[in-house]
Amino acid sequence: MSDFSKMFEGFMKQGQEMAEQMGKDFSKNQSAWLESAKDMMPDGMADMAQGMVGDGIDGKTRALVTVGGLTAKGAEDTVAITTAINAAMAAGASKREITETILQMTAIGAVTGVPKAMMAAMAAFSTDGGSS
Repeated sequence: MSDFSKMFEGFMKQGQEMAEQMGKDFSKNQSAWLESAKDMMPDGMADMAQGMVGDGIDGKTRALVTVGGLTAKGAEDTVAITTAINAAMAAGASKREITETILQMTAIGAVTGVPKAMMAAMAAFSTDGGSS
């Protein structure tokens, strides 16, 4: 695993943990949440996160885009795709929205990543116990 993959995996894991701490409010109050979470973040991460948060997309959309991007890349890193799926659920994405995001990647030729991402999603859905 490359250094970038390790860094991304760590970032996604930490993001999931922070999203779970904040619950559903994460996607509604990102700026206020980021300010309160700065002390938990590694050096430089808060500045990078601040640049991504603002009047742009909400946390649920950001998490779904991450799921789509990892699927398009082939969903090779099981930990990263599972973490992204769990982060999307924590941000309020439904199982249907996550599934549609994964399946949409077939439109851009991510045929190999879709089955892998769907297997990770099914595993995450089975442990979630939440709504569809």
